[in-house]
Amino acid sequence: MACLSRFSFQAVPGKTGEVEDALKKLRELVVSAGGSKPKILHTHFASFGSPDIVFEQEAPDLATLEKQINKLTDNGDFQAWTKKMSGLLIHSPKREIYLIVD
Repeated sequence: MACLSRFSFQAVPGKTGEVEDALKKLRELVVSAGGSKPKILHTHFASFGSPDIVFEQEAPDLATLEKQINKLTDNGDFQAWTKKMSGLLIHSPKREIYLIVD
């Protein structure tokens, strides 16, 4: 069963553009870890406290997604990326994983 991972980010006011640029680097890292076609979604007119930006990626199944996440988080470039991102966010991002029902 295919799955969808959404990583929600709430940027510090005025830092949304920097977060978007940083997520472009994450997109490259995800692709190098085996992910395909990750997307960066910028929200508009969201309620207070809602994420400003969502990073989305699909995988053919949960096991594949877990392998990609493990490969990504073991990467030193990802660890450096995480440190840079922490200063741009109001709080830690939230990950949601959905199983796609056909």
